[in-house]
Amino acid sequence: MRGRRLISGVQHASVGGLLVMWLICLPVAAFVVQLVEDVPVRGARVVAAAFDLHGERGTVTIVESREVREGGGRGGSHMATHCFGVFTPSDGDPPLPDTRVHVGGCEEGKVVDARLIREDLSSWVMPNEQDEAYTFGHGWGTPLLLFLFMGAFLLLAGGPFVLCAILFPIMITTTLIHRARTDATASADVTDTRGG
Repeated sequence: MRGRRLISGVQHASVGGLLVMWLICLPVAAFVVQLVEDVPVRGARVVAAAFDLHGERGTVTIVESREVREGGGRGGSHMATHCFGVFTPSDGDPPLPDTRVHVGGCEEGKVVDARLIREDLSSWVMPNEQDEAYTFGHGWGTPLLLFLFMGAFLLLAGGPFVLCAILFPIMITTTLIHRARTDATASADVTDTRGG
């Protein structure tokens, strides 16, 4: 019963109103989809890399431990100490210097197996700006929390906009088809009335 009411409502909807609503939903949906890729999906990849399930295989040679500025924007940044090294891919690709390493002990000269998540600057929201290597069991805590909480938040807050962006073109098409059929039926009825 509700499905019939919904279809009936769609058939009698204003195409202009549906189009305006779709144009509002579309940019928000694009932003949400990009955030999903940048936060929960990347978090899942990092967690998988920390447990040797994702990323490029190779070894990393620890070079140094140094302080870097993290965060940003109006006093939100802080200094943190991170481990850096040279990642050597196992497939023979050139080594990657200055790779941030998530490892248990940052001892200069130490060589460990690792998985690499490469930098990816394609995102216009939160690009991954640095190559990072993950040794087994390290660096997965914060990405797991981001995956769980941001994933749930984006599903609840952004899901309706994504559905809107997908469903409204279908609703507009359904409305136009219904109106075309109604107009054709009305024209046929007028012709029959005149002919009779």
